[in-house]
Amino acid sequence: MNEKIYRLPNDERDYSFEEIAALILDGRLVKRSHIWEKSMTDWVRLGACQDFTEIFKEYDLMAEEKVKQVLGTDDETQKKRELKQMMEDVGSEEQNIEVKKDNHFKWVIIALLIIAAPVVFFRGYQLFIQKNTEDGPQEVKFDDINIEDIRFGSGVMKIDDIKGITVKKVAKKEEDLILKELLLEIKKENEAIENEEAAASAEKPKEKKNIGLFDSVTDEELDAFRNSFMKKVGSKTVGTKVKNESSFASGGEELTQKQINEVVKNNYSSIKYCYDKALKSNEGIGGKMEITLHIIGSGQVAKVINETPKFKGTEMDRCITEQIKKKWKFPPFNGTLSTVTIPFLLSAQ
Repeated sequence: MNEKIYRLPNDERDYSFEEIAALILDGRLVKRSHIWEKSMTDWVRLGACQDFTEIFKEYDLMAEEKVKQVLGTDDETQKKRELKQMMEDVGSEEQNIEVKKDNHFKWVIIALLIIAAPVVFFRGYQLFIQKNTEDGPQEVKFDDINIEDIRFGSGVMKIDDIKGITVKKVAKKEEDLILKELLLEIKKENEAIENEEAAASAEKPKEKKNIGLFDSVTDEELDAFRNSFMKKVGSKTVGTKVKNESSFASGGEELTQKQINEVVKNNYSSIKYCYDKALKSNEGIGGKMEITLHIIGSGQVAKVINETPKFKGTEMDRCITEQIKKKWKFPPFNGTLSTVTIPFLLSAQ
């Protein structure tokens, strides 16, 4: 507690620190007011007295808040305005929803009319035949109309919670093969682009060479390709590392289980699409299906393998491979390769 005694001009009373502070906050004393204390050699302005520096800071904040209240720019007034705007927005959104509901109802009626039109047509045609055929009514078989031909099947698909999504170690030889296959694919795409550009500019395209996989991708190119992944992500730690990851991606960041689960969840519909499409021609298709993904450091899916023999080479397998390679994108990580296996359970409704 401050035990100093202060004096004010033309005032014989002794003032404590708390009393002077109260007078400042009340606006009765200002920075240009004079004050004296026995440790001072002469009277000084109150604003120059270090004892009350913090008090004047608090007074300035209070004065600024009062000005804001007058101008309507203080926090409380702003919050009230935001709340009012939010309520107005909610009311506007409710009106939009009602309009959308009305539009939705109209589209439902139109869709029902479109669906019913063929049936009405065939029934009218049947009545016409019955009325105009001399030999009596002729039978029209509506069984010939196959509804399955105009819609996909509907199946249930989910992740096998018991086995769960797993990450496996990959031998260096297999890793090299996967990376070389991807690098060769990239080189072929670049060559195709160059040929298209040459054709567009009336230049003679480069002569194509029929060379094998390992002859077309050198070890130097492979090393440079692998090292490129190690530079894409900084050294910050991202969550908990996935267990059993590829040992050749060690020394940097890995895909976390959370990241893998998030990508699978966001792209679940692409696998469901392929399964429903397959059910159109094979209603009994189902069971467990395991899909293995080889994911490189850029987050790109380099290779998709269907581990279940009965699904390999099927149209559903080709659909799944295309969907995953085209749409699935994992976060970049500072490693070479992560191999993820996802077990799906399929059952027709």
